[in-house]
Order: sequence, then structure tokens, then C-alpha cells
Amino acid sequence: MELYLPIAILFIIGLGAGVVIIGLSAMLGPRNPQATKLTTYECGVTPEGSARIPFKSRFYLIAVLFLLFDVEAVFFFPWALVYRETIRMGDSGLLWAMLCYMAFLVLGLVYIYRKNVLELD
Repeated sequence: MELYLPIAILFIIGLGAGVVIIGLSAMLGPRNPQATKLTTYECGVTPEGSARIPFKSRFYLIAVLFLLFDVEAVFFFPWALVYRETIRMGDSGLLWAMLCYMAFLVLGLVYIYRKNVLELD
């Protein structure tokens, strides 16, 4: 329990600093709302229509897929470091576990390819 005391203190200080900063900003900040300040900022151009228009989310989907497979690839580095030690001990379970992991990655890529997610319009 004593090991976590510095972390708890740091967490409390960080949370307290955030609350104090937001509170001071709300109390001391200027309040002069005007119609032009409350409109959508469009680089000085008068807004036309609603800001709630549908847009294609393909870019975001590709970015999330990149992050997903990038983070999954990070698991290969610790596995590569530990793999040599486990082979010396005669344990091949780690190899089969990583092969199953890579099979799931390949299945995910096949699914993405079949759904044409990576094709840009």
C-alpha cells in the first residue's frame, strides 16, 4: 500500500490543479457573449446552411484500422525477445499462441479486404 502513496499524491495534485484552473477560469474570465462570437467560425466567411451535414467517414475508418494493426504489431517485439528463452526450455506453446494470434490478424485483413474498406472513392 505504501508503494502506491506517491502515485495517489500525484493523482490528487493533478486532479486538484485541473479543478483549480478550470474554476479560476470560470470565475475570472471575461463574459461578453455577442452574436458574432456565438456563430460557427468559418474563416471570416458567413456560414451557409447547417453544420450538421453527413460526411464520409472512410478516412477515420482507415485511420482506426491503421492504429489497430499497428498496436497489434507491437506485441511481436516482446514475443521475439521471449521466444528464444522458451525454445531453450523446450516449450513450444508460445509459438502456437503467436501463430494463432497471427491467424486472427490475417483473418481480420481478409475481412477488411472483402468488405472493400481500403478502397478510396
